[in-house]
Amino acid sequence: MDLIASVVNWKELGDTVIAAFVGAMAVALVASLGIWGMTRYVDLHQEGRTASAGLALAVGGLGLLATIGIIVLGIYLMVSK
Repeated sequence: MDLIASVVNWKELGDTVIAAFVGAMAVALVASLGIWGMTRYVDLHQEGRTASAGLALAVGGLGLLATIGIIVLGIYLMVSK
């Protein structure tokens, strides 16, 4: 039983699973914000509500930038280790 315990480092495996879950949730959240903001912008712009459309566009743009930032950070971390 000691051989199996030394082959699998459960703490590092658990840390990896938790980090992957948190990363996946972060990507899903910011990508959803980007999609929501852009589609809401189109709807509000067609209705003539330019101020609300501008705020929705800002949320969509921030979501897009955050998505790109997370992807770049992930690639950097994979290459540096």
